[in-house]
Amino acid sequence: MDKDLVSTIVCISSALVVSVSIASFFIAYSQMRIASVRTKLDLYNKRFNIYLTALDLYQATWHETHERIRGKSIEFTRSYRESSFLFDVKDGVYETLGKIQQNAATIYGYEKMKSDIENGESSDRDALSALHSSSIRARDEFTSNLTLFEQQLKKYIQFTNIKGWKLFG
Repeated sequence: MDKDLVSTIVCISSALVVSVSIASFFIAYSQMRIASVRTKLDLYNKRFNIYLTALDLYQATWHETHERIRGKSIEFTRSYRESSFLFDVKDGVYETLGKIQQNAATIYGYEKMKSDIENGESSDRDALSALHSSSIRARDEFTSNLTLFEQQLKKYIQFTNIKGWKLFG
């Protein structure tokens, strides 16, 4: 083989190696961006699901039986505990959700006792009257706490800070 042919082959193979390296870089970069967006979407879904369980519990306390409230409360408790890992402590989300859980427990207690009295399982109307007052207060606080939670949640679920995919920039 002559010297020029060998030089040409070496240059072409070097150019191919550089081209493959550049292509590999862009593929790796795009995979990194996709993984980052997927992580953001997963966090969004987890955070929004916590909101949905709080909203379901809120609606149950207004329109459902004590059994349904209890079921929604169990679902909410899981979300409440999970929230400690998904939100920054300084934002106060976990504390707000704790208040929501307490509000729901008060409402549940009243609805349960009311049902027990209606079914003849209890006759303590004085306790029911006291629980009724607590339940009214808890419903008002629940509404306020849910509104506060929505405000605290905004920064975590808005898409205003997510940019579309770009190769450069």
